Amino acid sequence: MDATEKEVVDQHEETKPKKRGRKPNSTKTTGQKKESQNSTELEKSSEKKEIDISPYVSNVDGNIYAITGLPEEFIATLFAWVSRSPKSFKEHLRQALADEDLSIVGAVKEFPKLGEKAKKFHEKWTVGYGHSSVAENAVAHVGIEKISRLASSELELSNTFLSITEYSQRYQKPKRGEWYNPIVHLKGKKGTVLADKIEEFFNKAFDNFELLIEGVYTHLKKQFISSDEYKKLEMKGDTKTINNKLASLEKLAFEDARYVLPLAMYTQLGMTANGRAWRDSLAKLGVSDYPEVREMAEQIRTEISKVLPVLLRHAEPSDYQRYAAKKAKSLFRSAFPIEEKQPKVRIINIDSEEEALNKIYALWRLKYGNESYRQAYQAAIKTQKEEKENIVRELLHNMKHFDTPPEEFHQVKYTVEFLISEANWHQLLRHNRKTYFTWNRPTPYFDITIPPRIREAGLSHLVEEIAVLSQEVYEAILDSDYPELADYVVINAYHRRVVANFDLWEAYHLINLRTSSEAQWDIRQTFEQLYQQLLQLHPVLISQAQRRKI
Repeated sequence: MDATEKEVVDQHEETKPKKRGRKPNSTKTTGQKKESQNSTELEKSSEKKEIDISPYVSNVDGNIYAITGLPEEFIATLFAWVSRSPKSFKEHLRQALADEDLSIVGAVKEFPKLGEKAKKFHEKWTVGYGHSSVAENAVAHVGIEKISRLASSELELSNTFLSITEYSQRYQKPKRGEWYNPIVHLKGKKGTVLADKIEEFFNKAFDNFELLIEGVYTHLKKQFISSDEYKKLEMKGDTKTINNKLASLEKLAFEDARYVLPLAMYTQLGMTANGRAWRDSLAKLGVSDYPEVREMAEQIRTEISKVLPVLLRHAEPSDYQRYAAKKAKSLFRSAFPIEEKQPKVRIINIDSEEEALNKIYALWRLKYGNESYRQAYQAAIKTQKEEKENIVRELLHNMKHFDTPPEEFHQVKYTVEFLISEANWHQLLRHNRKTYFTWNRPTPYFDITIPPRIREAGLSHLVEEIAVLSQEVYEAILDSDYPELADYVVINAYHRRVVANFDLWEAYHLINLRTSSEAQWDIRQTFEQLYQQLLQLHPVLISQAQRRKI
């Protein structure tokens, strides 16, 4: 979530009705007390009469539904709220609609004649002739709940044109039992030996998750209480700041504790995409190895078809896609990999800075001087390196946090190999703008990341214990009739190998975003390493990429 989304969420949190049972603050002003009373009255009113959201969601009872008939900017806000709140999209929607006069708002309007015209047009041109660009002007918003983090990563990687906001394990504490047992879902019942073994492992992982929260929090609390900061606050009698600090320490504890949780844990997402992106994404998901993902794709297709009835005609895998997916797996058998000793970040393909400068300089001459690229590139070669460097420095001067580098930076390409934890990987695949990934499947045969605070608290054994169990259950599933389901029991601490292809423009976006003090420590370390390596190779071009002032 970027700064703008956070502001929206914070504003929403400030305006939400207060929870019952909370003691009133004796320092409240008269206006604040009145506002609190109004909020309580609103809450009681909402409880008396259930808000009907059926005009705005395609499936009131299901976990997957299209959202329609609402202002576009509000839908974006609705999706943003869920990242920092345990409530579902529907709960937030009901709460928001409680403030509206629904007799005026009413249901979404229907235009049967225009709808029929659109249907005929799309059937002829978009579907019939394959003019797919037309489908990009039709948009569908979808809320998805109770899917595994394994499935959510498949969904997020299915198309670079999907816009996604996901539940954050950094800010929302998972609950016991909120996980996807693949054998139970496949068999339709509990009681099989393998299903019970998986369930037992999930509960043990959650036991250690809770022990880690308690242990790390206790460790951090002791450090805080013995600090000069605490002593000063205590002398001032500033209990509010002390309590806020303790709450933030507890969040840090469960942020680190989540490294023992499996990829089977549930998550929820808000997604927006145009018709073409949805079609291509669903076709790709239709050849997934995971039954959960294929079922999810079918449900998404059903719900979006209620909003875009024509444009998803070819949102199923083609014969070629099915063949290619099956053939690739037969050609490259899975193995038990040996983890190569390598850094978390390794650049495997990059131009020299002089070559990159020549490309960018030539593009500027082409753009502003009307030369052909060949003429411009020849001029770039003849131009002194110092002059080209000075031009880049001038054009990057005074960049701020929300500024983007010159568009010509798209022409400088990087290929980077990452070896990172599953927790880190799930963050990496989010918030990227134009990064293309190739990744291996989850595996318990690489090393694990143990968060520094867990090590400092002397609790590493709790992570190591679950890592060993994860591998044991993984191998038990491999030996069953459902080897493809073993990935669900891999925990967040295990490493995954990822190759990322991106350009210099995208490097600015990612390094600026992920080297901030607000970024989670694991991914921040990864991008600080990337930045330092690029700084050695492209000292001028990458000079303004690190976190910039707002």
